[in-house]
Amino acid sequence: MASKNQMLEFDSDEVLLDKKAKRRLKSREQKLQQQQQQQQQQQQQQQQQSEPLQESPQDDTMSRVALLCQELRWREATLLCQAAIKKAHADGKEELAMGLAMAYQKVERSLRRQMTAAFVVAAKEMLKKEYLLDVGQ
Repeated sequence: MASKNQMLEFDSDEVLLDKKAKRRLKSREQKLQQQQQQQQQQQQQQQQQSEPLQESPQDDTMSRVALLCQELRWREATLLCQAAIKKAHADGKEELAMGLAMAYQKVERSLRRQMTAAFVVAAKEMLKKEYLLDVGQ
């Protein structure tokens, strides 16, 4: 007679497994599935890495400008635009230069708005101080 951990075979080609053997079989199947999934993920990663990223310099510059604008760093964004426009003109890329020039106009307008707002806030604070000095006399 076979022990509990072994499989018992019958004439009808059916296999009867005890609980431990079933668990082992199940865990082996799960391990195989996990290995297959990992192999598929690795293949996908290799495919993604092997595909060359074809980003134009305009996209890179424009994304950096957009990032600076999102961080409300208008001055740095305008400087980056100016440098990119000069480089585009030097390289003979007129379409790129025109696109950057249009972006530069919008960024510059935002910079001016920020400077104006800062001036207004500073003026209000100065007037408050002056009012307090006048009241104190």
